[in-house]
Amino acid sequence: MTDYMAIDTDLPPYFPYPQFLMDTPLSHTAALTYALLLDRAHLSQLNGWTDEAGRVYLIFPVEKIAAALNRSLSSAKNALAELSAAGLIKRKRRGQFLPYLIYVKLPDGQEVVPHQMDNALSITGAENDLRNS
Repeated sequence: MTDYMAIDTDLPPYFPYPQFLMDTPLSHTAALTYALLLDRAHLSQLNGWTDEAGRVYLIFPVEKIAAALNRSLSSAKNALAELSAAGLIKRKRRGQFLPYLIYVKLPDGQEVVPHQMDNALSITGAENDLRNS
């Protein structure tokens, strides 16, 4: 049964969808993958997962990305390739049979503000240039 939301209704688990993605030529799967990776990067941030340069990374095998998105392995691989080509993520190979380290990039000019519900990050703005961090 579906109920209407009320003032005191608890929300199901969710992650923010960055507004700048609405203005990008990315496929829906790639945009959703970016939102998922951004959410996972926030968890890495909270857990202190940073490299020697202080950049937050995440480890998320392609098989698990595909499962989280309810997409095929090839769809997940294509989405990651699309995000890499767009400069929204960088993948760093760690060795044979090990998942890549994934770095999520934020476009320049985006205002990053704390999310009021759970301190997740919310991104607003429309520029698509990336921070070179």
